[in-house]
Amino acid sequence: MRPGSWLLVLSLLLSAPAAAQARLDSPWIRRRMLVVPLHPEQVPPLELQVRAGVASLLLFEAPLKRGAVTLPEDEKRLQLVPVDDGSLIIVPITDLPEGTQVPLSVETGPGAEPLRFVLVTRPDTVDIQVRVVKGEPSADEVTLSALARSLLSTADGRATLAVPQRTVNLQPRVSRGQAESVLWMERRFFATVAMRSRKKGTSPWRLVQARLRATLADGVLLEWPAHLFSGEAGTIRQRHILSGVLPEGASRLELALDGEGSPGAFQPLPLEEVRTHP
Repeated sequence: MRPGSWLLVLSLLLSAPAAAQARLDSPWIRRRMLVVPLHPEQVPPLELQVRAGVASLLLFEAPLKRGAVTLPEDEKRLQLVPVDDGSLIIVPITDLPEGTQVPLSVETGPGAEPLRFVLVTRPDTVDIQVRVVKGEPSADEVTLSALARSLLSTADGRATLAVPQRTVNLQPRVSRGQAESVLWMERRFFATVAMRSRKKGTSPWRLVQARLRATLADGVLLEWPAHLFSGEAGTIRQRHILSGVLPEGASRLELALDGEGSPGAFQPLPLEEVRTHP
């Protein structure tokens, strides 16, 4: 990092109220690794939690060109400090009010869709470091698709969850989603999710993305999009198969269901297959 960048960050932090200063050992400080979707324009923006007096560091895989990072023109509550190595430092001057989302766009290269983020302030969490990496198409996509289609058409072949997952209310009094089963094949898993309409004559809520989150051995939260295979939509119900691979040494697997403009909240999935009795 250039000396001038460090001086700017230091001056911004020193100008923040003392009450907003964060201790690096605070339990609400977290580190994340985000695998971006292959088509970021088709899914909700990725959320970043920021807080006044805390410098959030975003790490990209390649240097960012001048003008690649943009905020709304009239946004004065946030300072951005691009760094030559492809990093970006975000320093909020004040906390963002509850419910406020500030859009942040990052262009990563020619021909690539800009990455979309929203900056928010949460009372219990702040992102101190976020590494952003590109997603890659799966080499075994054909095999995954064939198995997922088989699971969609064969209800008897599904494993049953030992503890029913909490229903996700996607739109109040309109739709809900629920994880019905998880089938494990070593570290590869297939989760069955059902989307149901609560209102007669209303189609099921449209699922555009399923995100997975696991805690790595070093405490970093890894978040990545699942492979999504959708069954035929009925009048009130649609089933989906989600697939992913649990990283070596990871724990606490979680799932979030996203609509076109409404990201879902993470909920836990079991880490072991439940074997049903005949």
